[in-house]
Amino acid sequence: GSPEFMELEIRPLFLVPDTNGFIDHLASLARLLESRKYILVVPLIVINELDGLAKGQETDHRAGGYARVVQEKARKSIEFLEQRFESRDSCLRALTSRGNELESIAFRSEDITGQLGNNDDLILSCCLHYCKDKAKDFMPASKEEPIRLLREVVLLTDDRNLRVKALTRNVPVRDIPAFLTWAQVG
Repeated sequence: GSPEFMELEIRPLFLVPDTNGFIDHLASLARLLESRKYILVVPLIVINELDGLAKGQETDHRAGGYARVVQEKARKSIEFLEQRFESRDSCLRALTSRGNELESIAFRSEDITGQLGNNDDLILSCCLHYCKDKAKDFMPASKEEPIRLLREVVLLTDDRNLRVKALTRNVPVRDIPAFLTWAQVG
């Protein structure tokens, strides 16, 4: 019979924040980066979403103050990222949904035509890039033992749907405040 349960051994090295992580917790992400303990991996789709928010494509005036707040926070996030990428921060990288790491975000339009799934799926595919499970590495020695998967990536999100999706793919998920507490930085 197949093992009934699975254990994730989580040794965080790669942190993948979603768009709202930058909008809501930029200072915390900056602190995680400054700790030099982790590599912040920013999906290109997140940078594209932040670009869109920073430009304020929403011309809906009824959204009013809140839309402006989000726009301002997105602008700050983009400024922060551009600055850090320009200084060649070794703990920061951008990742396309096809798994290519970018040294620079100067040219960051991504062609996602022909790719299935929404933005959540694209963010998740960036996490899965760091989950290389080879069967022989995790098959238990005896069938009483659980399957153990090593995870060096943690998805940072508050989004419930994304969290559920991640967990079904065995990707560890934390919200940023919880991760900060756990990591004891900040």
